[in-house]
Amino acid sequence: MKQLCSVLVLVLIVLATVRTSAQDFRSPAVWQDEIVVDGQNEDWQQPFKLHNSLAGLSFAIANDSTKLYLCFEAIEPLYIVKMLRAGWSFQLSCKERKRRFNTSVVFNPMYIELDPKHDYVEKKEKKEPTFENWLDDYKLESNTYTTQGFKHYQKNALTLSDTSQNIIHVQLNYNETKAVYEIAIPLRELMPLNHVKWNERMKLKVYINNLEAPPEKGTLTLETNRLQPIGRQGGQVVSPSNAPTDIVQPKKLTERVTKEVLYYKASFSHDFYLAAPPNTTP
Repeated sequence: MKQLCSVLVLVLIVLATVRTSAQDFRSPAVWQDEIVVDGQNEDWQQPFKLHNSLAGLSFAIANDSTKLYLCFEAIEPLYIVKMLRAGWSFQLSCKERKRRFNTSVVFNPMYIELDPKHDYVEKKEKKEPTFENWLDDYKLESNTYTTQGFKHYQKNALTLSDTSQNIIHVQLNYNETKAVYEIAIPLRELMPLNHVKWNERMKLKVYINNLEAPPEKGTLTLETNRLQPIGRQGGQVVSPSNAPTDIVQPKKLTERVTKEVLYYKASFSHDFYLAAPPNTTP
């Protein structure tokens, strides 16, 4: 009996250690006064500390007392072109009973020219793609997206160009060196504000689809994750296929990439918790 008690104590210690270690993977969001969502990330704390080389993105999470903010930055045009042309999505979730939510935002595919455009001003072909000569297509079209799982249901089509009636606010912008997705989500769309706890564990999941590879390359992929149908609106969320595929390893964030990055899927997840207001104990 004494030996059994010792074993039980040891098991409890191990479980507590594992639980503590798991919590160490969480990172706090950054507390910031209300951010202007315009696709410019100069008002964010720099540099971003979170990165994912498979997706080619650096990202940050912030909040104030009423909104959660997400910011994704790419310094290579091909990664953003893939997100626009193949489509991408993200999920936010929390498992706590009184604050449980599972939401998704799915950005629909749109046409983006894959070949660098002729520069009529300089009268020469552009040898390398830039954000300007690829993302101008985005300015000419409506990049639409759908939402699931938020507290309020929105019937109207959601676009990045018209944000006056949108539940959440999304903007994409770019300059000669980077492209930025900036997103603001009211906390009341996730949970009742009186239930918000600043140390609550939340999870961000990002899924980026791939373009169909040319026949000689075959289908290239790195991930086979699926988005699950969630929320009050019902309906199936479009998700990547699970076909067996060859794998092409992506370049690192600091390396020059090639068009091969267009032909694999990418996904990543990150656990975090909200930042408490200044001078507040979480």
